[in-house]
Amino acid sequence: MFGALPVMSALTKVTLRLDAPIPAELFRALSSVPHLTILEIHQVRFDGTSPPPSLPFAALESLLICIYGFQGVIRGENIDHAREIDNVFVLLKNLSDRLTQLQISGDVLGSGFPSLRWLRLQKFSITEHTPTPFIPVPELISGMPALRDLSILFSADLTRDSADLYPPFRLGIPGGELLTLRSPLLATITLSNLEPADPIFAQLPRSLESLHLLAMGDWYIPGPESPPHLREAPFTGTTAVTAIQQIAHLQDLSELSLTLEEFPTADLIHCIAAVFPRLRFLQLGHVVYSHGRVFCPDVRDESIPDALERLPHLTHLRISLDFVERQFQEGPQKCAARWLLQRLPCLCTVAFSWEQSFRYSGFETVVWRIWDRSVLLPPPPPQRLPSPPPSPTDPEMGRPIPPWELAD
Repeated sequence: MFGALPVMSALTKVTLRLDAPIPAELFRALSSVPHLTILEIHQVRFDGTSPPPSLPFAALESLLICIYGFQGVIRGENIDHAREIDNVFVLLKNLSDRLTQLQISGDVLGSGFPSLRWLRLQKFSITEHTPTPFIPVPELISGMPALRDLSILFSADLTRDSADLYPPFRLGIPGGELLTLRSPLLATITLSNLEPADPIFAQLPRSLESLHLLAMGDWYIPGPESPPHLREAPFTGTTAVTAIQQIAHLQDLSELSLTLEEFPTADLIHCIAAVFPRLRFLQLGHVVYSHGRVFCPDVRDESIPDALERLPHLTHLRISLDFVERQFQEGPQKCAARWLLQRLPCLCTVAFSWEQSFRYSGFETVVWRIWDRSVLLPPPPPQRLPSPPPSPTDPEMGRPIPPWELAD
């Protein structure tokens, strides 16, 4: 059945979406595809036959394993989770010496994961729900010496009734070591739904270049209902200041993202500018729980650009809006972008997004509308169309003769 796969010499990417456990024969066939570099497994189910302990996968560099599928993050009730975790570990152990990118759901990770060595891994993302038992971040990356880009994107698990599975999450270890002691090349870190005084902040390296602190929720269709505030954990103005104070040692930071409960205030931007005056990229997200027909917040408050002027190196500003209006209206965002670009000569681009955190599936690309300084150029003069030739007239009636009445 899978015999044709090994002879597909041009095949470089495979995406699987299966309702049943993945057959071991499929793994054997995929591992023999000579140039397969990307393997994605969605709505994963790994509680069948164990994959072979040794698979060639000569060219594989990127692996994605997630429980998200066409029906959201809902899974079947008859899954043998212990067997699934064991099988995933066997697969990861086989691939740990060759992958450069790994994106995986915390649901399928067991306590043995920190024992693996990932000598080539440069980008690691763990998504959806926390591993059970929980594995602190420093332990998760303890075997990743080449790691440069880390994303810990845990969200609320609405399928299990436990307060420990709702945000905010505590990701770090009190008194733990710097993350760069095990991963000295770390440059970019993305974290979601964490406490504003999380111990992980003290473990971030001073050399960090990019930090993204987000609020995300999984997509449940259909799914159990819960109060919206249990799905994500955005910062308020007060907790955002607390978080910024925790990371004041990141003097080399050039990129910062924050997801907020309300639209960012000038006071918050002043706080950011005081701590990170060398920022070049700033993204401010806005989460609301009552979605209305609000297409763009009013950024014409003079205090906003006045505060942004305290960031003299800022070249890229992004503002993410959270609403579910399907017909995106470009006009208000374009006007806001033009006004900000006029007020702030250092800016190169201003961008707006929508539905940024409506539901986080794990791997979908956020759509941004980006305007650069060309939006300030005057519009081109309208082109004058040539005058149409005079229409023939009926000599008796003195009226134009319609084209369909003219003889050939």
